[in-house]
Amino acid sequence: MDKLITIVPPSEVTAEYKTEAKTWTKWDSKSRKKFSYNYTATEQVLILDGSAELTPDDGSPAAVIGKGDQVTFHKGYKCKWKITKRMKKHYTVLQDYADDVGDEDDNEGDAPPAITCDVCDVDCFAESYFLEDGEEDICPKCYEKDGKYAGAEHQKEGVKWIEPKPKKKKGPPKKKQKIAKEQ
Repeated sequence: MDKLITIVPPSEVTAEYKTEAKTWTKWDSKSRKKFSYNYTATEQVLILDGSAELTPDDGSPAAVIGKGDQVTFHKGYKCKWKITKRMKKHYTVLQDYADDVGDEDDNEGDAPPAITCDVCDVDCFAESYFLEDGEEDICPKCYEKDGKYAGAEHQKEGVKWIEPKPKKKKGPPKKKQKIAKEQ
């Protein structure tokens, strides 16, 4: 599995890579601590903050990634993530050349699904709004700009997304008001 993950330490990450990464989708582990992931396409990552231990499913030694690392997860890498410090990263999913042209056994390829905004033509696979009537996909920017998409289904990576309910903040206890007695 070592050939399916490439880790470049922060001191060797180029300025060009860092600049390009700023244009990619941002991900935040938030409350996610452990999960399994199967990379069906090559993914490039720049870790902005945090750390994780990745244990390959094939029993290979675990890899540790952290702040500043440039990581490439090659197609076929399967692992269990253990977030050791809340992680934030920029990432992009690359379509492999074989997927573009198909290979001898399969002319369709194994590319991840593509979702493009039907208004502005931007890639919105990471997050979109789907209108069943007319089968339109709308990026978040166009969705917020134009109020005519009421009833659209919010999706992330092509799957219906339901925002978690915000946790109620516990404030300081309310003080009881003293009522002045009339004399």
